Amino acid sequence: MVSTLSGPCLFFVVSVSAVGHRLSDADYERRDELISRWLSLSLVLAGLHSIVWGCAIIFLPGPAAQVYGLAETPHDLFLWQGTGLVLVLFGTGYLIAATDLERHWPVVWMGLAAKVLGPVGMLVAVYREEVSPDVLWLLPVNDIVWWWPFGIVVKCGIGELFNNARES
Repeated sequence: MVSTLSGPCLFFVVSVSAVGHRLSDADYERRDELISRWLSLSLVLAGLHSIVWGCAIIFLPGPAAQVYGLAETPHDLFLWQGTGLVLVLFGTGYLIAATDLERHWPVVWMGLAAKVLGPVGMLVAVYREEVSPDVLWLLPVNDIVWWWPFGIVVKCGIGELFNNARES
């Protein structure tokens, strides 16, 4: 069962809730459900994506390092594979968060922070010539694509947090 986010926090994303379809006033109540389903699906896809990438790093560390633009497999293989484990754990968190957006939004917040700071670190590494600029294709695929859905979940979660505090 997917929880439904509701209220004014979702008002600004009404055009995203049903890609290619305009919602009429009669569909207003379904709007929140459609958006919540889209967000939950986004988290499921992000979770599966992270788990696949993480498993690739754990079980195929050499080829995964090449995809990430590293000239060779890291010497401290356990650290590289630890990165894969972190990705698997994040992916599992996204899958759990997809089942209850309101309750698990802090997990999504951590993921959003990682998906914003990760590209910053990658850009710094490219600038320092530690990795090839060819690796920059990974930024939209692994990180930037998730900013919008993750950001909406976090915005709504923070909004609910403040609403609950005011009601107390």
